[in-house]
Amino acid sequence: MEWKDVAETVGKAAPMAGSLLYGQAGERVGRIVATALGVEARPEAVEQALQADPEAAERLKRLEQDHKREIMSLTLQAETTRLAEVNETIRTEAKADDAYVRRWRPTFGYLVAVSWALQSIAIGWTIIATPEEAGTVAQSITALTPMWSVALAVLGINVHKRSQDKQVAAGQQPGGFMGMIKGIAK
Repeated sequence: MEWKDVAETVGKAAPMAGSLLYGQAGERVGRIVATALGVEARPEAVEQALQADPEAAERLKRLEQDHKREIMSLTLQAETTRLAEVNETIRTEAKADDAYVRRWRPTFGYLVAVSWALQSIAIGWTIIATPEEAGTVAQSITALTPMWSVALAVLGINVHKRSQDKQVAAGQQPGGFMGMIKGIAK
């Protein structure tokens, strides 16, 4: 058993401490929780204490209140570490010379365009070939609207981000939303 396995049980009495048991600070917080409960610093012992002793939850609440500053500090450290890892991953991907990493946006765009074209041709052909099914086809198009909304939204974001990437590569600072509005106004 690991500390994350008792996170939900601990979280019922001490939500911040429970959430920390899932992350890198889990073992450290687990030892603090075990000490507060007067048990061995093992997840099994903490879980047994919480199930066996009705006052254990109250002790965890007091622990969280008494050590709120330290728990918040651990929470911030864990989040900072997580964000640093995410940012490092993004930087590594941005530096990659792998063709797929560079081409995934255009590939997605082409796939959306081909899918859109094939579907449009199929819809047109179906309506022409079997006009009595036009109502059913129209209902089917309506049912596909959420799927296409998501695909086209992702495509729009991809195009926008690629444009920003090109600006950065050219040594320009990409303009935000207001910069775009000013550009349109000129």
